[in-house]
Amino acid sequence: MYYVAPAGRGQRPRESSGTGVAPPDARRATGPPRHRPDPRWQADGPAGGARRARSPPIAIVPTQSPRPSHRHSNPSTDRRRSTMTTTARRPWRLVALLSTLAVLAVACGSDDDTTATSDDTAGASSSTAGDGGAGASTAGASVDLDAELEVAEGTVLPLPDCPSDWDPMTGLTDDTIKLATSLPESGPAAALGGIDDGMRAWFDHMEPIDGRTIELVSADDGYDPARTLSNVDEIIATEDPFALAGVVGTPPNLAIRDLTDDECVPQVLNGSGFPAWGDPAEYPWTIGAILSYSTEAILWCNYIAEEIGVGTTVAGLFLDNDFGIAYRDEIEACADEGKIDLVEAVSVDPTAPDVSDEITTLAGSGAEVVVLGTSGASCPQSMAALAALTTFNPTIFMSYTCQSIPTYFKPIDPAGEGVIIATTSKEAGDADDPAVQEAITALEAAGLDPFAGSYFSGVQYGKAVEVLFRQAAAYEGGLDRVNLMRAAWNADTLSPFDLEGATRKTDGVNDAYLVESAQFARYVPPAAGEELGRYEPIGDLVNLEGETGSVGQD
Repeated sequence: MYYVAPAGRGQRPRESSGTGVAPPDARRATGPPRHRPDPRWQADGPAGGARRARSPPIAIVPTQSPRPSHRHSNPSTDRRRSTMTTTARRPWRLVALLSTLAVLAVACGSDDDTTATSDDTAGASSSTAGDGGAGASTAGASVDLDAELEVAEGTVLPLPDCPSDWDPMTGLTDDTIKLATSLPESGPAAALGGIDDGMRAWFDHMEPIDGRTIELVSADDGYDPARTLSNVDEIIATEDPFALAGVVGTPPNLAIRDLTDDECVPQVLNGSGFPAWGDPAEYPWTIGAILSYSTEAILWCNYIAEEIGVGTTVAGLFLDNDFGIAYRDEIEACADEGKIDLVEAVSVDPTAPDVSDEITTLAGSGAEVVVLGTSGASCPQSMAALAALTTFNPTIFMSYTCQSIPTYFKPIDPAGEGVIIATTSKEAGDADDPAVQEAITALEAAGLDPFAGSYFSGVQYGKAVEVLFRQAAAYEGGLDRVNLMRAAWNADTLSPFDLEGATRKTDGVNDAYLVESAQFARYVPPAAGEELGRYEPIGDLVNLEGETGSVGQD
């Protein structure tokens, strides 16, 4: 059902030293985006008071619910938790995944209101091995499993609520770190199915972390949330991973968030920009890796108003799921603020075989600008369909989730010419860049084509995992699950694939979004003899570091 491949060791990767920050110059008139709770993101629970004892699940609901009447509703909520432990928790989940896309469990509980600070229980023992050395860390030895541990501002790991056999060292041996992921190797988002192979290529290439290489367990979910839930449930039960990373897609990640939080399994650097991942107060075990979709849509809005003109007519195509709703909500808010004139907004089923009818509808609007809040196969389909229209030539903005040139542009070249992307990282076409050269070397050593599919994106995810794990290993006590979440919510790192001027920082509830910068760029198809096209930057990089807050924080 899933695939396991061990990692090896190789050349030490180059590190980036760029730390410049460009001033924010494209934000909403009312200030940078702030993310507040939405009824679709959180389970109902007690409004406050002491934690209650855990009890079996009482309800299951689908991941997607009708859009709320107001996009920034702010219910007082608390997470629901399951009583199931790792040894006795399977049957209800297997039943649930047959009938639902996500699981709600009942309100969390523990009568112990003791909260330890990060300084109190960081772990008294140090790692016994350095990078590339032999031996194992003694991390986790002093973690108090009976205390709630604050690892960052407003970010508490409720260790008493974890399964009775939970261990901060699960998934770690003397020489390996077991990592897991679920992603679409089939179905409408199959173009992303090479990410796990790209991650493995990087893990084979990189130097060990405290003497450990990374072993990746992966499973195909076809972008079906029920399959994602099944995959992750089985992997946790049978593989005991240290953490999950790079799980692709908003609905799949929503489907597993309660499960991974109930099991206290770190779910880091997921492949979705849904704003709900910036919620360390309620979901401290889950953090995203990429730019928030809401932030990107706000950047679109400001660019259109400032560079094309206030009142520009806009038509939008959005996936009919939580991914698309995040974009649509902000575009509609932009129109409500009078910055643009939204003349057409169309939703499309994520599993639709093509988007030709929807593109025809957009063309009928005569809009000056088209925004594509889409992902997967609908991105190249939309670009190709728009390019085929001889009487409709709008400026096109497309979700940065379709930034990968080998995956989305190369198959339809030159149809994507002129499409504007809010780029967030370097691309395989930047062949003169040292980090890109090293990624190409790693992929070729693994027998993969750096200029095809999503392998290059996988290397970028792999490097992000490496950077985060090294930061966690540097804490007192070394690498363990607690220090991993401490590193995730107190990040101050860069990847060599980041754009110049970008930053990657978090600060618990004060700043829960790792990526808050982007560079608008137009796609330029390859010239004769070139393997890939490239992006031509437009203006300066926009950096909103520390300004987008977290869910529920003003």
